[in-house]
Amino acid sequence: MPVSTTVITLNANEVYAALSNMIISQEVFADNISDGYSSLVDRARVDGGLFGDMKLYTATDCLRSYAWTGDNEASSLLNVHRAPEPKTQKIELSIFRQIPITVDYYLSKRAWMGEGVFSSFTQVLLGWLRETKAIYDQTLFNTFLGTHVAADPSGKQSLVVDINDDLVASYDSSTATTDEQESMNRLNAQNIAKSLADLFVQLRKPSRDYNDLEFMRSYKREDILVVWNSRWVNEIVKLDTPAIFHSEEVTKELFKEENILPPEYFGTLAAAGGTADGTTHRATREMDFTVSGTTYHVFAGELIPTGATYNKEDCYVADEKIVCKIMHRRSVPLMSAFEVGTSFFNAKSLTENHYLTWGHNVLEHLANYPYITVEVSQ
Repeated sequence: MPVSTTVITLNANEVYAALSNMIISQEVFADNISDGYSSLVDRARVDGGLFGDMKLYTATDCLRSYAWTGDNEASSLLNVHRAPEPKTQKIELSIFRQIPITVDYYLSKRAWMGEGVFSSFTQVLLGWLRETKAIYDQTLFNTFLGTHVAADPSGKQSLVVDINDDLVASYDSSTATTDEQESMNRLNAQNIAKSLADLFVQLRKPSRDYNDLEFMRSYKREDILVVWNSRWVNEIVKLDTPAIFHSEEVTKELFKEENILPPEYFGTLAAAGGTADGTTHRATREMDFTVSGTTYHVFAGELIPTGATYNKEDCYVADEKIVCKIMHRRSVPLMSAFEVGTSFFNAKSLTENHYLTWGHNVLEHLANYPYITVEVSQ
């Protein structure tokens, strides 16, 4: 039975038809947004402020050594040895958003039984200002994490794990028994886990392969963050982590619940603009789409309405082949310019406008750090 969203009509009394049965109580739902996968975006926040609009991140490369020739070095005493040219990346506060809502304390009161439930309703409406911002932050950030790819000049920040039925001779998925299917799943999961274990070893080694600057870098294991596609987590955890990651502490750290995102956040950005089919095309940011005169509002990660026209930077398609994104814990900073709530009372209409206004940077990953996409071959 569908839920009624029309105007509520009081029921006629069963005995006295001229009278209506009264409303027993009114309750306004206040538990609207709980976790919402907020841990990743909360950890990415960096300081901003009202003064200035930019953070600069400067990276330097390692030096080099030469053979020492003893006394012969005296003649080169005054030679100048400058460090390699540093590279600076800017994170700029250039996006500003506002959430408005209008409430009143007079005419709308007539819809409620008393001051208590009316006050509850009003507070819930005002609470949606910050809850809506939380939705904006979470969906925008998590969608970026799942769709962004590194420039990857070395080709090492894209890891494709071989996973297919040909790994086991004479395996046929259409006729495989439950035991045979489980064995195949175990082998595929083990290949994924082994590839990750090998990658963690490589990240600890000084190398130019795992950052877009191609500077000499090595990374501590505790600084590496793995953001998982939930599509793959259970398969890997249940089938093979005891074989690959022997330490319970390592397994617990690797598969933290707060680092697991739904598969809808992982995908490939559109190569060009087009028309949405309503089932595969998703928005990269909060925006409006108009179809046949009707405007639809979507947040990042939501499906774009059927028939809507999108630009390539506004759309991505979910891809279940993406297993995870591996990055440094500082790879993607979210800088806040300000966040301020304001209000204005209109004495003529007896209404009150409330606004929440804030600013943040365009999301990008710091080229000094790795941003590795791990996916399966099919």
